Amino acid sequence: MPIIQKLKPLLWGLIALSIVQFSHGATEANTDLAKVTKAAPASWVRLQSYQVGELASLNSPTHYHLVDNQVSGVDKKQSYSRYVYSLTDISGVESNSDIRIRFNPAYETVVIHDIGVHRRGKLVNSFDIQDIEVINAEDSQNKNIYSGLVDALLLLKDTRVGDVIDYSYTVVGSNPVFGNRITYGSYLGWSVPVDKVNLMANMPKDRPLNYKVFNAKEEVKTQVTSELLSYSLTINKTPALYEEDNMPSSYDPYPFVQFSEYKDWSDVAAWANELFSSNYTPSKELADFIVELKAMSQDKAISAAINFTQDQIRYLGLELGENSHRPHRPSDTFENRSGDCKDKSYLLAFLLGQLGIQAHPALVSTSLKGSLNDYLPSHSFFDHAIVEFTVAGEQYWIDPTITHQGKSYQSKYQTNYELALLVSDTTTQLLDATPSRSKQSHIELKELIVSADYMSPVQWTIRSTFTFKEAENLRYRIKSQGKDYLSKQYLNFYAKQFPNIEVLTPLTIDDNTSTNVVTITEQYLVPDFWFLNAQKSAEFSIRANYSGQYVEKPSSIKREHPLAIAENISIDHDVIFQLPEHIDFTSETEHLVLEDQYIKFISDISYDRRRFRFRNQYLTKQNRVHVENVSEHIALLDKIQNRMSYSNSITNVTEELGRQELNRLIHSLNTKTLSQSATTGN
Repeated sequence: MPIIQKLKPLLWGLIALSIVQFSHGATEANTDLAKVTKAAPASWVRLQSYQVGELASLNSPTHYHLVDNQVSGVDKKQSYSRYVYSLTDISGVESNSDIRIRFNPAYETVVIHDIGVHRRGKLVNSFDIQDIEVINAEDSQNKNIYSGLVDALLLLKDTRVGDVIDYSYTVVGSNPVFGNRITYGSYLGWSVPVDKVNLMANMPKDRPLNYKVFNAKEEVKTQVTSELLSYSLTINKTPALYEEDNMPSSYDPYPFVQFSEYKDWSDVAAWANELFSSNYTPSKELADFIVELKAMSQDKAISAAINFTQDQIRYLGLELGENSHRPHRPSDTFENRSGDCKDKSYLLAFLLGQLGIQAHPALVSTSLKGSLNDYLPSHSFFDHAIVEFTVAGEQYWIDPTITHQGKSYQSKYQTNYELALLVSDTTTQLLDATPSRSKQSHIELKELIVSADYMSPVQWTIRSTFTFKEAENLRYRIKSQGKDYLSKQYLNFYAKQFPNIEVLTPLTIDDNTSTNVVTITEQYLVPDFWFLNAQKSAEFSIRANYSGQYVEKPSSIKREHPLAIAENISIDHDVIFQLPEHIDFTSETEHLVLEDQYIKFISDISYDRRRFRFRNQYLTKQNRVHVENVSEHIALLDKIQNRMSYSNSITNVTEELGRQELNRLIHSLNTKTLSQSATTGN
């Protein structure tokens, strides 16, 4: 549908199918996989009225008159939708003249009621079922996720500025993996205004729904008849909501209503527990692998099981039908060497259980995280699975889909999903999923700049150390791009400041997978480090700016919503500049602390025996800035940004004759040395 929507994650992943070809009929178009028919709305649907004003008074480029969503759980699940909008500008005509209805033909069918184009109050174009094509909707195939979603597509003909588009349809059926449970959610506002938003849900009288409205003052109305429970909510003139940049992923400012048939989280846990059955006999191949693991010490066996699941099982989500949420058997995942998050988690929990470790798959929300508790109990918000286990009294939360982690389970970075639903028959509520260790990543840069005089190239050595998540990200980058490519990237980055920079010795990488630490060492010659100005002063500038990327100001300064902060990161950028001679910089010595309740920044300038030191340290304390503190926080960012570099000059410096010739000689010798090094492999 053309209206802008933000959809909550209802499946573990979106999936795709090749284009489905239709055998056309007068009132029906279907194949073995997809069925789209044409019929009037069901009797339970309550048709809504709307009004269209003069074209000049409408919003541009598209004016939305009606958004109507109704659901029935009386028989099989049926979801009715109707959208009415005016095309008020040519850009609206270009972007909103196609109709897309997404569904999964494995368990859903589509009934289209009407697709009409109205011009000056008259119907000028209505659809024919033969004009419908069902096409691939594989939005996530680039992530190796496939589930069979398709779009019923109609490209409207002869649409013009001023036309009113009115279309409605019902999706019949639901994924059998959810049984007969009804969960339903709908947004009530978007980034565009809507004249009228209507929502209704019908349920049998003996199956009441819990409901909750977010970010809106309107309330759900209930109506009881002899057989039905009806829930409804109508909002007129919903305003546009402007989304600001850098909002926390778990924060949703849009008005939203949620319905759920689940009574509590133990009810959801019972559903999840049935999916991950613990009564399972492994295949011979898997059993043989378990024997190999049992021959190891416990710590080595745990690490080996995790490393195998992470690095030897290819991520592939065949989430067709019930397998959108039901994992494949551990033996299938093991023997096929492929699986998605729930498949990998099921396999890993099973392996750890065979080693005598109490382990459980755990369902999490990668976007909502700790905000999950604000919503009604439901299966709908879980979009990822990980594994929880305990060893020697310490709890671990391991993500089996992450590759290139440290090889010891104690050193692996553990993502903080904040809350999780443990797949266990004893689970009654969401569990705190905050890792007890390996959650704070650290980056340390130590630079040494050595200057022999004020004319010659300086020697610049950089030693960068990355731990936990930062080490794993860098390790993946090195494995996927290669060391040579990384070296060129680094060189070209520095060349933005020093265009004539040269590599002195090739970049080296020390990857300690046991401790999960990666260290990179670089060494360069910089001919243009010094700048001799007209006043015979040698100017220089040094930077300790790695934390600069974390203190950039958002585009939206005057904010109504919180500001996200990169969490669990600390940075120590330490630069030592060795001068050609003693110059008294002790008057520049400074210790500055810039801090609020969200971040801490320490900047130090010191001098000792020709060694000028500039050091910046950065630490995050929370993952968001509350809206009432944003102005003060942005003012703090301004102050921190001003401490990313230091510049000064040394007076009474005379340029030596032959400087250019000396630099050319140094360049020639360095090029020859690097060539010999590459030839010998040293």
